[in-house]
Amino acid sequence: MAKVINISNDAGVTWENLPGSQGSFQSEAEAVDDTILGQTFSSTDVGLVGWSVSSDGIFKGFSGYLAEIKEVGTAVAFTAESMTLVSGKTYQIDDAAKGIWDRSEATMEILDTAVPVADADILNIDYLFGRVTFVASYSPGGAITATGKSFPTAAIGKANSYSMTMTAEAIDETDFLTAQGNSGTRVFSAGLRTVALELGGIWLVSATHNAKDDLKLRNEIIIEIDPAGDGSSIARGFFKLATTGQSGTVGALEEESLNFALTVPDETTNPAVEFPFGWQHTNTTLNLAIQWALTSWLDELNTYEVQYLPTGVEGASPLDGIEGAMVVTDISLSGGLSNMNVFTMELQGT
Repeated sequence: MAKVINISNDAGVTWENLPGSQGSFQSEAEAVDDTILGQTFSSTDVGLVGWSVSSDGIFKGFSGYLAEIKEVGTAVAFTAESMTLVSGKTYQIDDAAKGIWDRSEATMEILDTAVPVADADILNIDYLFGRVTFVASYSPGGAITATGKSFPTAAIGKANSYSMTMTAEAIDETDFLTAQGNSGTRVFSAGLRTVALELGGIWLVSATHNAKDDLKLRNEIIIEIDPAGDGSSIARGFFKLATTGQSGTVGALEEESLNFALTVPDETTNPAVEFPFGWQHTNTTLNLAIQWALTSWLDELNTYEVQYLPTGVEGASPLDGIEGAMVVTDISLSGGLSNMNVFTMELQGT
């Protein structure tokens, strides 16, 4: 038997295999106490039922030592950089090296045929990936360009391992009518999302890296996580350093640990920060099922489906697992010098 865990983004029409090394399925009923007077044993009835699937997913083809964890440096001005339509009303800067924008830059402008676009015509700006989305009623009249400042990036200290947790709360939306119509199964939607980054490495203090000073200054930091090291699949977010520590033993190098927490900026100078964290895939070889799971988590969806097949095929009753809609409650990523880059997923059935 060859176990398979699949994900679908189109209600089960198309399935893609998760490239995992392990997986599990669990279905659990709620115990409802119905013990009454006169009984000498505790009695339990079965209430609502819930289920979930757990799996990992390996970023095949890229050993962990290739991962790049970077932070931004000093912003550099750019003028009238060309942008290209990527979808709908969204344009993205053509020069990827200028894709991280300084949100505090007072002269940040989006121009249509060299004329600044009014703030009222801009739905949002994605400062992490150099994108702008116009409101539905706005129709660009010519070339879209951007003027402002962008950040270069450089490695954070001397990191040699990382763990990025990306989680979401599962909001229970079960009501009488729903439960009575689905055999008493709980239903969920995606709630508040949380992102945190932990780095481990060799202790370093330099002109560009002093963790204790960074902690005191409480600076907002844009961090880029590039597990393949080639820019094909990258995550970026606004973070603040939450904790830092050092440790070591006799005869060994001093080690450093850094823990960053996601922060949502309160923008006052330019259009609001719509996306405090995101992923971008460009000509990537990252497995499509993992990409779909990331999209489901990022967009707070409960419409993508998961399929757990212990024998690798459907119809192997009574050995079949489960198939149904899901909420991604955890899709964390970790890697290190001697490890692969591995996603760990918790998929709440709904």
